[in-house]
Amino acid sequence: MNLVELTRYTNDEESAEGYLREQGILKTYEECPYCGSKRINRVRRFKYKCYSCNRELGVRRGSILEGLRIPFTKFLMAIKLFELDTSVREAAKQLGLAYNTVYNIHSLIRKAILTTDVNASSFSGEIEMDESYFGGRRKGKRGRGAAGKVPVFGILERGGKVTVEVVTDVQGETLLEMAIKKVKRGSLIYTDKFGSYNGLVSYGFKHRRIDHGKRFANGKVYINGIEGFWSFAKERLLKYHGVDAEKFPLYLKELEFRYNHRDRDLFDDLVQVLVGYSRVAYTE
Repeated sequence: MNLVELTRYTNDEESAEGYLREQGILKTYEECPYCGSKRINRVRRFKYKCYSCNRELGVRRGSILEGLRIPFTKFLMAIKLFELDTSVREAAKQLGLAYNTVYNIHSLIRKAILTTDVNASSFSGEIEMDESYFGGRRKGKRGRGAAGKVPVFGILERGGKVTVEVVTDVQGETLLEMAIKKVKRGSLIYTDKFGSYNGLVSYGFKHRRIDHGKRFANGKVYINGIEGFWSFAKERLLKYHGVDAEKFPLYLKELEFRYNHRDRDLFDDLVQVLVGYSRVAYTE
């Protein structure tokens, strides 16, 4: 959704609420959630009332917006600013909201992305695999085995998407388990010479290696695609000046999502992710 289209829904609260309800982020109650009666109607701007049990409920009830006391118009604009990769501080300034409020919205979006993983299905065809290490600048060993770094394993389907996961280690057992889980047997997998990939053939995969000590590509044998994602992710993470290890998977999945949707309308995709998260988190 471009900015011109967005203004149709952010000019007033009623339009914004209608859009959020139409998309499924806000629930439409046709019966009372307390007594089951269908004698329920809108009585005030943001309230419904059941005329059987006389109880009232807010329009945000049972949604991801239930505990977020901001106007619907600003919530939609916050999604747009997140799409544009605007910092929390700058978004708070533009929206006229507290820093913590916008931070919570960004965290909500990241949790939704993490929860509604679009890469749950198997990858197939020509696949690139690689592992990388994330973390601040530290003294000592670099690359594989670097102290204090977070190891991340990545799988990229050529012409398709990438999926990345934080892993406890880069031992063969760990990486092969991920390959078996994510990639269909019979696929052609490209890796570097790292020994942890030695068992791929025994699990039914075709396997080709590139020796980075000699060259970075040999015809179709390369892993430039997944290495391109690592560069993309690390460049984007620099602006945060360090991410807490506990929250790092949220940021990592956000970057996976942005990379996989780089040629799509990210706003609409983010809305659908929030809809999916609403169904998971607020099922009554």
